Amino acid sequence: MRKQWLFAGLGIAVLAAVTVPLALAASGGSTSTKAVKRELFMSAVEWKGSASVAKEPYPGPVPPGGGYESCPPGSQDCDLKGDPNKWAVETYRFDTAVVASIVGERVIINIFGVNAAYHDIVIPSFNKKARVKRGVLTRIDLGVVKKPGIYKIVCVTHAPSHQADLVVLPKS
Repeated sequence: MRKQWLFAGLGIAVLAAVTVPLALAASGGSTSTKAVKRELFMSAVEWKGSASVAKEPYPGPVPPGGGYESCPPGSQDCDLKGDPNKWAVETYRFDTAVVASIVGERVIINIFGVNAAYHDIVIPSFNKKARVKRGVLTRIDLGVVKKPGIYKIVCVTHAPSHQADLVVLPKS
């Protein structure tokens, strides 16, 4: 079910990215004199899951590299409060894993911090860095995007799990 929602969301994002500039061109509006501004919105969130030891055995450690947390039964972390009958896992993610735009658009990424005190975000292909704080909407202006491709948006505070892709489509 989650894959269906992911593909549906990606389809909507791509459709929106293609439809707006095409509609402007078809209506006689100019898309070449001034770059269309594409405002993209994301949230930095923490996903949590827990289980009863009686129903689901503790799976053990999480993948190495950061971005994931595993709390065994009896842990004081992950809000378990020392409960020997429960275990939990946590990971940071962007609520939108893929955002899209079209070559020639001015792209502004807006990220709202929900969980964690801060997230240090990098977009290497655009040489951009920003700190997203809880409760604050942070704007990252990438300028006019000139090349199609898939560009990584990475939270280095919670890597590797906390990342997204900016998909830039060619003009048609």
